Amino acid sequence: MGAFLLLQIVLGVILPAAAKIGMGFTKYPESVTAPVGDEVTFECAVEVPGEKLTWRWKPADSQEEDWRQVEGVSDRDSLSTRLVVDVKEETPNSLYQCIAWYGAISVVSIPAWLTIARMDLSKNTAERRVIAVPLRNTVVLHCKEPMSEPPAVLNWWKEDGKIKKQLDTPHGVLVLHNVSTADSGVYGCTATNELSVQTIELPERTYLKVQHEGNGAERFIESEDYVGKKDDDGALTVSVKIDGALRLWCGAVGTPPPRVVWTRDGVTLSNRDALFIQPFTLRDEGIYSCSTNGVRRSWKVVALLPPHWEGSADSVNASEGGSAKVTCGLPYGQPAPAVHWLLNAELMRNGKGVKANDTDLYIERVEKKHAGIVQCFACNTLGCAFDAAILTVVPVQISDQDYSAETPKIHIPQLPKRHNKKNPRKHKAVMIRPSRPNVTRMSDESVMVSWSNAKEGLPIQFFKVQYSEVSNSSNSTNSTSGQWQTANYDIPSYIHAFEIDGLVPDRYYKFRIAAVYSNQDNKMGRSSPRFYLQRGGQSPQAPVLTKVTATSPYSIQIEWTWSGSGGVEAEGFYVYYRAVSSAGAYEKVSVGGGARALTLDHLAPDTAYEVKVQAYSAQAPSDFSAIRDAKTHKSVAGGASTSTEAPRGTPAERAPAALVTAGGALGVTAILLILVVTLLLCRRAKRPNKEKVSVPETGSGNGYMPAKVPITITANPMHPEGGEAGVEMSFLHNNNTGSSDEAIPHSRKNGPARQYV
Repeated sequence: MGAFLLLQIVLGVILPAAAKIGMGFTKYPESVTAPVGDEVTFECAVEVPGEKLTWRWKPADSQEEDWRQVEGVSDRDSLSTRLVVDVKEETPNSLYQCIAWYGAISVVSIPAWLTIARMDLSKNTAERRVIAVPLRNTVVLHCKEPMSEPPAVLNWWKEDGKIKKQLDTPHGVLVLHNVSTADSGVYGCTATNELSVQTIELPERTYLKVQHEGNGAERFIESEDYVGKKDDDGALTVSVKIDGALRLWCGAVGTPPPRVVWTRDGVTLSNRDALFIQPFTLRDEGIYSCSTNGVRRSWKVVALLPPHWEGSADSVNASEGGSAKVTCGLPYGQPAPAVHWLLNAELMRNGKGVKANDTDLYIERVEKKHAGIVQCFACNTLGCAFDAAILTVVPVQISDQDYSAETPKIHIPQLPKRHNKKNPRKHKAVMIRPSRPNVTRMSDESVMVSWSNAKEGLPIQFFKVQYSEVSNSSNSTNSTSGQWQTANYDIPSYIHAFEIDGLVPDRYYKFRIAAVYSNQDNKMGRSSPRFYLQRGGQSPQAPVLTKVTATSPYSIQIEWTWSGSGGVEAEGFYVYYRAVSSAGAYEKVSVGGGARALTLDHLAPDTAYEVKVQAYSAQAPSDFSAIRDAKTHKSVAGGASTSTEAPRGTPAERAPAALVTAGGALGVTAILLILVVTLLLCRRAKRPNKEKVSVPETGSGNGYMPAKVPITITANPMHPEGGEAGVEMSFLHNNNTGSSDEAIPHSRKNGPARQYV
């Protein structure tokens, strides 16, 4: 539980500041292409200092979870870190990430690609092409581009005897206008990786033959695999970066030379042999076609886009044992990005209660270990983008260990049936304060506050709910911007949920629970984290109440179903009930999202109750289920024992036999007291009048004894002592006849009074 409290502090203090800068990074490691023998430095920086900054890496072609730790160098204040990588011949293309740690939670940066500058000719074959074209046509020839990082620069050459004459081909495409027989010959290409300073002659050869032809049909002289790539649907595709250049050559020939027409999506663009568009934008995407006299070649032109998310991730409050759903919006990019999810830098995969897709991460059963930062990454060949959300896990019940410094958890054992009556063991019951409340939105102006309390300690008479408006920057547990306000209703000790209305939307609030105990003292629980009451919100589907059955004079068993098909996960359910004959407010009980049944206790016998159920999420509650009712059993009268007894604190009537027994005991006690008092008065009347009666030095003539311990009378147990509403009885001695202030010592007269928080 201590780790959970630390996590709450970190999430409340660190993340609001980090959220303003995209989860805390002011500098990401940048992707780089480097040749063998080079030295690469990756740098990363955060705005909020972390506990530590670390690095990890993995080969680019490995699985997503195959990350390996690597040592970097961080500055003293943990604001920045750097990693130096020596690029060697065996160094693979890799990804590098830095991780910022804040206690038990962590957030990772966008990964940087380290690409080794090299060329690969494994897919280039020694192909021989023979191309025959008519005279006076425009000839366009392409080389098959090898795999290279960065992309290779292509240059054409032509055999001229025993030498290879370099040709002017600025875009890597050979264009010969108005060809003649002198242009016939053998052509080839070279590829140069300018970063690695590596030039390789490609194995393909093209034999061009320019000849006289009679009237012939138009045709394309190159196959489609030379002028583009085919997608999964078989369409010829060309990808262009935003602000890059689109260059298309038609390559049609005929006798006479054909007249070329370029169109985009059926709209005519130009009549030239080539089509250039620069800079290329999203508006330039489409189907481009080159046609002439019945022959046509089309390209599907798409814009290359780095990944991005449309919509933002919303933080989620989940109850332990319930479900949680984190949504990151919709990923976009070209090529279509791959999406993966991280929780505190660890990959979340499908299986073992986790379902992940491109937009949502769903955890079927939330545990405390799931609290932290959820990141959704979308990556393609152009880079990565991520969004992030905070997943807060509310425990089922806060352990008493959280309060051990003030009120240690005490187990009060049952006395054995046979014990020493002269020296009985004494146990002091303590006031164990209520848990930190969980808050969920009910409407634009109301919330539901739920809590729990330990079974040990002094009995609780009733609860009070207090709330206060806080500022956006109030992260401290006790920090508020306004006065605490107390709801007027005294909440019975067996009720642990209460609705607060009359709030203002789009503001932050904190809530806390006070318990009033059997000794008329009270204790305040810890205040909730800041809760933002937002407008609107998606509601989960309403549950279906299937069964309402009385099980005793004081309890009713209810059951319901919930399909969850509405898209919004239910974090829990509220059960409302009241007597059918009552027009007052409903009593409320809160249960977790996995519950489908509940026993309502502390009911009155032989009374009809109406019940309804409502599902809720952190954003909004569902509609109510249909109302169903049931009547508790009649109370069993007589002295015989029954199988079901009225629970402690129940408003149910006691059996007549119990009333007779209690009345008889009280009568006997009263008679004995009267006899004792009469005997004492008689003995005192027989005393001689001249007998001197001693008067204690610390008292007065009328027998007044000052209180050694101050006793405070207050109309409101929630009221702090020292105000106008409290009066300490030990200060009232001056009202006694014949007493003197100087004659009455009381060491605590000006001592500290008991405080009510």
